[in-house]
This record gives sequence, C-alpha cells and structure tokens, in this order.
Amino acid sequence: MKKHKFGAQIKDGKLMLKNKFAFENTVKELPNGEYNLSLEKHYKKASTLQFGYLYGVVYPNSIIALIDAGYEDCKTIEEVDMFWKIQFANKEIINRETGEVQKIPITKANFKTVDEMAYCDLIRNYCSEYLGFFIPDPDPNYRSKI
Repeated sequence: MKKHKFGAQIKDGKLMLKNKFAFENTVKELPNGEYNLSLEKHYKKASTLQFGYLYGVVYPNSIIALIDAGYEDCKTIEEVDMFWKIQFANKEIINRETGEVQKIPITKANFKTVDEMAYCDLIRNYCSEYLGFFIPDPDPNYRSKI
C-alpha cells in the first residue's frame, strides 16, 4: 500500500493540515479498514549555503590542519570528505560471520539543517582541540559582501 504524507502544523495543541482538501480526498479514496496514522517532527534539509560553508571553508581549512599534523593522504576535498565522514558521519555494520564491526560513511545529502551544523562543529572542534588549527565561523554578513 502506498504511504501518504501530508504537511501539518501544531499550534496551541491543535493539528492544522496545510492542504486539508488533498487529505480529505485521499481518505475518501481509501477502502474501509484500520489504518495507522503517525506524526513526526519536520526538519528542513541542509541548505546549499551550509554545504557551501562546509566545502568552501571547513574542508579546505581542515586539509591544511590535517597535512600540518602529518596526515599526508588528505590532500583533496574528496579525500578529506571521506576522512571526516568516517570519523563523524558513519554507521556501524556487523559481519554476522566474524562479529567484526566496521564503520561505513553515510551520505550527507539527507542531512537535516541541525545535522549539518553539528557535523561542521565536530570537524571544527576536532581541528581546534587535536590539531591546534582554528576554522572560522560562518560569516553572518555574507550577503552584504556579495
């Protein structure tokens, strides 16, 4: 059965559908029966500006920090991207035969806004604490400089 998604907002304890008409039409088309209705908090996906900061400021500066610290194999954006994803954006998989736990990097394409902020902060904090290299904050006045 096809899963249906509808945008909604909760305000003062009341559920308000963004498109009540589409919701009601979908319900009318469903056969009689029992259904599960679930709600989940909506988060915005990371913006192109956030990825611009990651790829334009955080990654290039972290390449410098890593090379200065002796990590000779992190010379490109692709290499440093993989390095940081293995460190901070990964999931663990278990080999059922051997019990070995391995980390595999996950894609950043599905990062929520808060995930992207946390990921950048983890990299910046690591560079500051362990590599002695400061990566600047995002510039809040970037629009006035364009």
